[in-house]
Amino acid sequence: MECQRKEEDYLELRSAALDAELNKAAAGLPPPTISTKAAARYLGVHFDTLGEWRRRTPPAGPPFVKGAGRAAGGANEHVRYPYTELVAWQASRVGRSVKERRLIDELDAAQQRVRELEIELALRQARDDASRLQKKLGRIATLATLDDIAVVTHEWALVDGRIAGHVLVVSDQVLSGAFERGDVWDATVEVALQAHWIDGETREPYHAAYADVLNVVMQDLCEAHAVQRASDLEARWAPGGAAGRSVRPFARDEASS
Repeated sequence: MECQRKEEDYLELRSAALDAELNKAAAGLPPPTISTKAAARYLGVHFDTLGEWRRRTPPAGPPFVKGAGRAAGGANEHVRYPYTELVAWQASRVGRSVKERRLIDELDAAQQRVRELEIELALRQARDDASRLQKKLGRIATLATLDDIAVVTHEWALVDGRIAGHVLVVSDQVLSGAFERGDVWDATVEVALQAHWIDGETREPYHAAYADVLNVVMQDLCEAHAVQRASDLEARWAPGGAAGRSVRPFARDEASS
């Protein structure tokens, strides 16, 4: 699998795609909803903050819609925000009366600090993303360890709800289309392989890498098992009893024979 771009290039493309998504929504062009990351960008908060708001009881933050994820169900639920309702929710936080304006000023001062902290968090997150993508740049070409396939999450470009490949591997045309539709999915290789792909040929390199890693892991487990069995046998044959006689495994008691 040959990488088509560096992680810095991808981050710039992702940022431009979010701006384009917001500009398209502001112009009233379909679709009427925007992605979670675009909504977070509009509000000036980290997208994890929107997730925290949604998980509250009752949910906080702007209205959102959700449904089955395009690549898989369950935890991969697809969440989007109606743009007009997002704008209205943001505008509704501004008071109208004198007292409301005074209270809003005080609230804004506190929220400004919150936003600054969230920006700092987003900055740290962006740096972490860059570092993570730098590591993935090498990992996606090899996928050599169990962590690479079962622990580390990767970003996947989707076409018509099917995986077209890793964002660092797919063509510029596929990535651009995925950005425009908001079809970039976060998942481990293990989870991605359980989803639908555009074709078997695209899926095959990841499947082969997964199988190779599992073969290595199974070999390591078998070797460890063999070492343990040998250690257990040595312990059973060790000198036993007061007379220092060796005790064979499953040996019959001489006194009873």
